[in-house]
Amino acid sequence: MAISLEKLEKEAPQLINLAKKADIVLEKVNLTKHQAKVALCLDISASMSRLYASGKIQSFAEKILALGCRFDDDGAIDIFLFGANAHCAGDMNLANFQDFIASIQKRYPLEGNTLYGRAMQTIRNFYFSSEEGGSQKRGLFHRLLGGNSIGAGARNTPLQAEQPVYVMFVTDGATANRMEAERQMTWASYEPIFWQFMALGSGGFTFLEKLDDLRDRYLDNADFFSVSDPETITDDQLYSQLMTEYPNWVKLAKNKGLLL
Repeated sequence: MAISLEKLEKEAPQLINLAKKADIVLEKVNLTKHQAKVALCLDISASMSRLYASGKIQSFAEKILALGCRFDDDGAIDIFLFGANAHCAGDMNLANFQDFIASIQKRYPLEGNTLYGRAMQTIRNFYFSSEEGGSQKRGLFHRLLGGNSIGAGARNTPLQAEQPVYVMFVTDGATANRMEAERQMTWASYEPIFWQFMALGSGGFTFLEKLDDLRDRYLDNADFFSVSDPETITDDQLYSQLMTEYPNWVKLAKNKGLLL
């Protein structure tokens, strides 16, 4: 279950107020005892440079980590990065969170291009691929799946698990390969994974709106909102926005056989 507030206050006091704000929202949507794995997928295209340099991405990541601590007792969220390529950047946790974004920037410089589909495929592989040699977390999820995984490529039958994956997907630009992103969303709709898209900036994000309302999915598995800047939304507003569609998805996922 969730990390106790006492432990959080002892190990990461900077996160305690965020966790309490998240708790208030989770109580409103009846998810106080909900368990899920939380992942944060960050755009590392060159246009994101100022947001990283200003520390705003670090601050935002801490807010998602606080949410993860209310859903999961390991005190960590999985971090994925994407630009022209996609990367599994490891855990952001209570021990390393304070300078996590700066540390991964040294290993993963900003890239040209913005490929949603490549990032989505990488995340699906991480949690649902049946290939051997995967991460320890992926192995745990396989046990939850009960050996029913058939890989994370094309999928047209439901894949069941005891707990879902909640992906916070952050970008400031349009993808260069829309068809691949649509395929990934359609295939992922058969999996116990929810995609929360957040666009940064004042530009139009019509394609993300399309992904949110994409037809021919097994289940509506996404939500979308945009902000001009990650600090223009208050913590309370952010957590409320993150729980706009997810609670109903959880109910439908159980009814449709994606969650036990």
